[in-house]
Amino acid sequence: MSKDIMKVVIIGSGLVGAATAIALRKAGHECTLYDQVNLAEAAAKATGGIVAVDFGDSGGSVMLRSNALRVIRDLGLLHEVMANSSPNILTHFQKIDGSAPIVHKTMEEVARIEPEKDLQAPRQIMRSKLHSIFVTAAHKAGVKTIVGKKAIRVEETTDRGVNIRFVDGSGVYGDLVVGADGIHSVTRRQIFGEETKPKFTGVIGYIGVVDLQVNNIALDQTCSFFVDRMKKHLVSTFKVSEKLAAIQVMVFGDPDPEEEEGYRPYSDLPKHSARLGDLIESWGVPKNIAEMMRKSFRISPASIYDLPDLTAYHKGHVVLLGDSAHGMVPNAGLGLGAGIEDVGVFFELLQKYPDEKDLDTVLRLYSAIRVPSATFQSNNSRTLAEQFYSTTFGSSGGQFLLRLFINAINYNLYQPIKEVYDCKKVVERAIAKEKNEAQ
Repeated sequence: MSKDIMKVVIIGSGLVGAATAIALRKAGHECTLYDQVNLAEAAAKATGGIVAVDFGDSGGSVMLRSNALRVIRDLGLLHEVMANSSPNILTHFQKIDGSAPIVHKTMEEVARIEPEKDLQAPRQIMRSKLHSIFVTAAHKAGVKTIVGKKAIRVEETTDRGVNIRFVDGSGVYGDLVVGADGIHSVTRRQIFGEETKPKFTGVIGYIGVVDLQVNNIALDQTCSFFVDRMKKHLVSTFKVSEKLAAIQVMVFGDPDPEEEEGYRPYSDLPKHSARLGDLIESWGVPKNIAEMMRKSFRISPASIYDLPDLTAYHKGHVVLLGDSAHGMVPNAGLGLGAGIEDVGVFFELLQKYPDEKDLDTVLRLYSAIRVPSATFQSNNSRTLAEQFYSTTFGSSGGQFLLRLFINAINYNLYQPIKEVYDCKKVVERAIAKEKNEAQ
């Protein structure tokens, strides 16, 4: 094998894992995805843009902002993502019964910092469809997915490579190991310690997917939130096309310190879609929203965790990307956007430093670039969540404060994000800074 080509092991074939595999192949390296389910094989059966196996049995819709869309374009997948998603021009916030609506001019906010018109509108896309696009592209690029593999041990070797051991007793060696195994990452805990494991936030819920046309359900708003701050109930809807939409029901409780990691009993909420529909109608949601839940054909559980911040996203030749590095409280697509930014920065660094001998430089710069940015986004997500669900001033007072906040953004009196995250420019600045400091 050429000294310039690395053998990379990617733990986790989710959205970030599959996107990382595409980036590594484009950078000229060998890589293999390891997971418990063969998503690549399922996606390879896709014909006519329809995936034969609807893998991705968790999650509904995700939102992609311009930062993520830029990376997706660099991976050569923007056209396909655009064709399978809907623009998110406006975001609506209202009380649980649909009253006191607040409209956030989402696209207009992005347009102030994003010069490219094609990237100004955030896109709503089904998580399973985006996953299909990524996994299919990785498969076409020659990336193999090895199934039934759950990592239990990560060990660096004397030659600075890494050995991975799996539950079934097998193992694999890599010049580099990428931990993209999500918020409950074994890779993260192996290299940074058990104290870095995720913490349950007390938030549970279910996500459903509904066919609007078959069920004759009208849904005018692309992205909408119905909240009861006093009772800690939230219902969210995301329209992906004239045909499909996702609906999310969440209940905000107090974390249970005795909860086992990754486990949460769902005794607080019924799992059946019809019963969930009846429940949220009793909360006071509009009838068409309750009907969306009743007619959902796929119900996925959701337990919300948060991760302690890290000071580095790599150790030796093991690197973390996505939720394994900085899983955060879901808020306006910040978590996935940060994960795709990870992929974009890593991709740019691999192109700037293509030789395996420069891997330490790539990893050092990756942590230096991504830790401050992702930590800021994590903290921002936590703050936004606290403000959004605050009951300090009661239900009406909370809605009034949210209206002031959204209007400040709409009228450009407050700008949460000052510039679009362009991975190419970010990497160039970091390299230039390091060179200047070395002089």
